[in-house]
Amino acid sequence: MKKQVMALLATFSMAVSLFAYNPPYSGENLYQIANPELLAGAANASGGATFTIVPGSIAFNPALTALEQRTVLNVSYTALIDSNRASADDSAYGQAFQIGTIIPTKWLVFTGVMQGTFTNFPRMDLGNSLDFHLGASKNVTDKLYVGLNAYTGLYLGDTFDYTVGADFGALYFFDDMAFLKTPRLGLALVNLGKPLTKYTNALGLDGTSDGVSYPGFITPRASFSATLFKVQKVSCAFTSELYFPSCQNAVCGVGLGFAYADIVTLSVGWEANVRELVSNSTSISWPSVGLGFKFAINSSGISKANADWAQSEVIPSAAWQNLHNGIQAISAGARLDLGMKDTTAPEIILWDEE
Repeated sequence: MKKQVMALLATFSMAVSLFAYNPPYSGENLYQIANPELLAGAANASGGATFTIVPGSIAFNPALTALEQRTVLNVSYTALIDSNRASADDSAYGQAFQIGTIIPTKWLVFTGVMQGTFTNFPRMDLGNSLDFHLGASKNVTDKLYVGLNAYTGLYLGDTFDYTVGADFGALYFFDDMAFLKTPRLGLALVNLGKPLTKYTNALGLDGTSDGVSYPGFITPRASFSATLFKVQKVSCAFTSELYFPSCQNAVCGVGLGFAYADIVTLSVGWEANVRELVSNSTSISWPSVGLGFKFAINSSGISKANADWAQSEVIPSAAWQNLHNGIQAISAGARLDLGMKDTTAPEIILWDEE
């Protein structure tokens, strides 16, 4: 048995070593910069501090959408502004957008998301790309949820390249632990496939375009989140995550989330990327800050035949982060949850009394 395990680990190490690890700055954050809720700390395997789920969440753990009971529509846009250009000829503006939907059915929850990223900063050259994720998730028990994704992407620069692969994930809810309420553990193995390897203009962490590859090929993620306290209508939760891009780097993330009456949320998140810090200590990102509001709306006109959609919720949100070296990310978006959550237990009648 030990020989088999050692052989498996050796094979895994060889597969990972086939890909050089030299991503551009923020290359590991490619799928989170386009959405304000992901930018503000929800981009991890347990859904962030306040368990904020958007279609783009499946890039971090495909199991996260399994708890969704309502059809979700989401659109967001991020402006990337270089406020510290080294030369007047350098790009001053980049952008990213994300469009997605979550569709629950009787057996599975399906999710689809498209993201476009267009940045050519000398110090954060992510290039021009379109990415597509399709996922399915399901509950195994009342505490365990699983999911998987398939994804592909097209990268357009001086050369053409593509990415294709799959993600797997699981989410488990524990019983309350002392003062920790609704604790949950998210585990995921993402980016199992071909990463971007031919975008020759991109400069990696070592300052060259040699061996540029991103997002990280084979990335294990583990995240733990829980609510710390709830007093009156105010609650506070935390999240933490550790992931290993290409198994050649380590990134640690933490975050706090505050909510008032489940209507207003304030989120703060921060990540430390070991390879980026070693490469350039001035590249450290600032904490991200995000704010969201929830409004009930009358949506009966969307489907007059479906009384369950008579009232829905819209959640506009915004976030900001100084990524590094003066590159500002300003993001805004809105999520539409069609219908209301089903919070009424089924009524079971054993016999009728006349």
